[in-house]
Amino acid sequence: MQLKSFLRLLKNTLLRRREYLPSFKKRFASFCEGSVIHYPSLITEHENISIGKNTTILANSRIQIYNALTGREAKIAIGSNCYFGFHLTILAGGSINIGDNVLIASNVLITSENHGMNPESKIPYMNQPLECKDVSIGEGSWIGEKVSIMPGGNIGKKCVIGTNAVVTKSIPDYSMALGIPARVIKKWNFETHEWEKV
Repeated sequence: MQLKSFLRLLKNTLLRRREYLPSFKKRFASFCEGSVIHYPSLITEHENISIGKNTTILANSRIQIYNALTGREAKIAIGSNCYFGFHLTILAGGSINIGDNVLIASNVLITSENHGMNPESKIPYMNQPLECKDVSIGEGSWIGEKVSIMPGGNIGKKCVIGTNAVVTKSIPDYSMALGIPARVIKKWNFETHEWEKV
């Protein structure tokens, strides 16, 4: 009876912190020290997901890999010292690589897959084959609220992506981008030490 009470107390303590139990972390390819995913969340193919040290993913995240549908061997790699806000969605048909020290606000979509969009096909869009392109976010970048990063969107190092932007192509290192589709509006000048308009 005392053991059951202790286990209940331990579980309630962990759940109050809104973190998953240690057994959950063992499902991943790697889940390093100090990292946490707050619950609830929807995660599939844990064995293809690696998370570095001291990374936080807040509640209501959706992290899914679609290797069974694509026949690919996509993986999700998340670096160390990252912080991801509420309602993060990561959908992987191609691999997704997120560097160290990345800050991501709430309600952000990162996807490396999209449904086929052939209107002449008799197959509904939802059943058309997935089209996949790898996605990456460089070390130290900051992704604003409600940003969507689409297949083939590759963001460089120390970039800033403005709220509601839709990233559809590569953004060079040390750039600030916004809009739909996202375009670079400023670049960091290492001589003047300022953001300068492009």
